[in-house]
Amino acid sequence: MSRSFFTLTPAHLPYSAHREQLLCTLKTKALGRGGENTFKILWLTALVLSLAWALAPQKAWGSCETCPEDQPLDEKIQALTLQQADDIFKEVSRLRGLPVKSPVNKTFENRAFFHDYYLKLLQEQYPPAKKIAYEKAYVLLGLLPEKTDLIQAYLDSFLEVVQGLYDPRTKTLYLANWIDPDKEEQTMAHELTHALQDQYYDLQAYMDRGRDSTMDVQFARASVMEGDAVATALNYSLEDKNENFTQLVNIADWVRMSNLLEESGEKAFGRKVNLHDVINFPYIYGASFLQKYVKAYGWQGMKYLFDHPPSSTHQIIHPEDFFPKRQKPVRVKIDDLSQNVLKDFSRIWEETFGEYGLTLLMRQYLPENEARHSASGWRGDRIQVYESRDGSRQVLTGYVVFNDEASAGDFFKSYRSLLGKKYNSEIFRRSDDTIHWISLGQGAGSSMGPAQLNRGPRQEASAQGDLEAYVERLGRRVVFIEGTTSSLTSKVRGVLWDVSRPDSKSVQKNENITPETPSGP
Repeated sequence: MSRSFFTLTPAHLPYSAHREQLLCTLKTKALGRGGENTFKILWLTALVLSLAWALAPQKAWGSCETCPEDQPLDEKIQALTLQQADDIFKEVSRLRGLPVKSPVNKTFENRAFFHDYYLKLLQEQYPPAKKIAYEKAYVLLGLLPEKTDLIQAYLDSFLEVVQGLYDPRTKTLYLANWIDPDKEEQTMAHELTHALQDQYYDLQAYMDRGRDSTMDVQFARASVMEGDAVATALNYSLEDKNENFTQLVNIADWVRMSNLLEESGEKAFGRKVNLHDVINFPYIYGASFLQKYVKAYGWQGMKYLFDHPPSSTHQIIHPEDFFPKRQKPVRVKIDDLSQNVLKDFSRIWEETFGEYGLTLLMRQYLPENEARHSASGWRGDRIQVYESRDGSRQVLTGYVVFNDEASAGDFFKSYRSLLGKKYNSEIFRRSDDTIHWISLGQGAGSSMGPAQLNRGPRQEASAQGDLEAYVERLGRRVVFIEGTTSSLTSKVRGVLWDVSRPDSKSVQKNENITPETPSGP
């Protein structure tokens, strides 16, 4: 784990209850197309990527019941491990074709060090006002349970699984002094890949260049460095089998299949998203993206990726929209509605969620395949959260641009289904092929958190009218609004549709990708 927001968790695969069923399915497929050896590769993929864990109830750090008890390694074992790290660094260097420029500082640290290290980082990233805003937005969007401390959630999750990290500022590999012997080689191969990246691509500068970007851009950039580290660690494990990670079953498809198995037996609803689903993206999808990219351009092409990284999760999920031609996303900008139609509100949060973020939002109420398909034509978005001055109500607005009208239509239909399952309302203001407008009843979801969203509609009238939810499609664009009163919905809709229309010609313009490699296009 390098010093990055995205490295607070390892790659997350499905819960263990479904893993045996998944592996049986994979084994059947593997034996059908290559025999027992292929299954061993699939099994190795699972072992390397799977540090599966679920979001535990949040507690103070000192009472983390799921954190392993520290059993510091003997000093002699620590010395041997550090010596082994030097050998692993040489091997990682050989696998990546990048000679080591200088040795890496290495040291063992206790849990208190890792706790303080990441607590400081998180507090810098989330000062009090920003932390509160993100907590409210994530609860509203279903990404955090109510009354969850965002920093503590990240911190507890990290401390539960951390084995080591590389810090590009200090040029040091920090290993946990309780490191699991079964994981130490993989941990060091992964983290020393970051060290090698740092020597060639200046990892800290790479992260800093994306620090003020949207969430979608940051996840795409992180997918390059984390996907590289996962891929190199896989190659390190596969070397004695004369295989490499590009020959494995597609890693992202493997996870999608497991999600479908996890979903089986549930009713028409999708599965609840948690914070880990959000931050596992760079590991799983980054490695999956590189399976195709490295096969096309070789490891030489990585310099191009660090110099000109992907700019959306859509490009990571769909490598064909990054190479050989880059499909540029549409940047959507929405004015602060609290300056006009929402004068009694303050804008507390806004982001570009991208295809992956929208997929997670949809997946909370829809089956896995439908959620993914509904967002697959994504080209740009902007989502905002507003809160009333007295803190009693929240409003969610969104504006999404798609590649074509058919993709927008698919998203509209899925979002219409989402609203039905989210609010359980049968009070329709209008419902047809372009507009779905429902009343939630007075005060329904007045705090708009997930615990309130599933209440049935209330029938009482309020002074300002019932709360409403609204989604509309126009051409290849979709807007959605949740939590406005009946007196405000039409006004907010009007302002959203005043957003400048993306130029159809610029939307279709692509850019040639030319990595510096003999096999490049």
